[in-house]
Amino acid sequence: MLTTTQFLTDADTQKFAAVLKLYPNALKIKASLKKKQGESLEKLDKWYQDELGRDAQSRKPPYITRDELVRLMGWKLSRGKFRPRLMELAGSNSDESVQKASQQGIHLAQKDKIQDAIKALVVLKGIGPATASGILAACVPEKCCFFADEVAHAIPSLASLKYNAAEYEVLNSEMINCAKRLNCEAQKEDEKENGLEKWTPHKVELTIWTYSLLHQNNSELLSDISGKRRTSDKEEHLLKKQKK
Repeated sequence: MLTTTQFLTDADTQKFAAVLKLYPNALKIKASLKKKQGESLEKLDKWYQDELGRDAQSRKPPYITRDELVRLMGWKLSRGKFRPRLMELAGSNSDESVQKASQQGIHLAQKDKIQDAIKALVVLKGIGPATASGILAACVPEKCCFFADEVAHAIPSLASLKYNAAEYEVLNSEMINCAKRLNCEAQKEDEKENGLEKWTPHKVELTIWTYSLLHQNNSELLSDISGKRRTSDKEEHLLKKQKK
């Protein structure tokens, strides 16, 4: 079975799509491993994935509210180590400051100025690059991923994390490059005509997160998906030459 790192670099569009369908399974596993603190992870995640970005984009210009920031912090902490102090700090921001910072951050991310977007958001109390990325992944998923441990650890250079902006830049670039690869493959195989949606950095991140969770906790679900690594164009060319 492919490691998470190998899956990120070698799996094709069909495998990515198949793993992404298993996201609810991985989410249930994650929820079962965590002690419930407040809202359930499943409920928070549904809100985060389906509603937060939509609600933010419905405002002109887009922004999130203080209450949404606090709830987003709850979502983030429910996936990792729960630290009540961060919830308190997030809630201590004024609604005006959250609106201003998030409006600026979203605008900068839409302009591909991701590092500047992170800087605009971390001025808020209790908000570091990881939480800032959560805002951007929800509101600008076509440009940004969420800084998830499980995904970052799939990248060799991010094996040990300090959770800073430079690390997020590496992570997001990897997700962008993978999304470009998958979309290119899909286009070559005419998969877009078959109704497959375009890959984004956030969708790639969700898929890698799912693969990592299942690989560690229920690898049987991946047995029919993960297998031999993808043969590169160069390797295929060499194989054809050998056959001749």
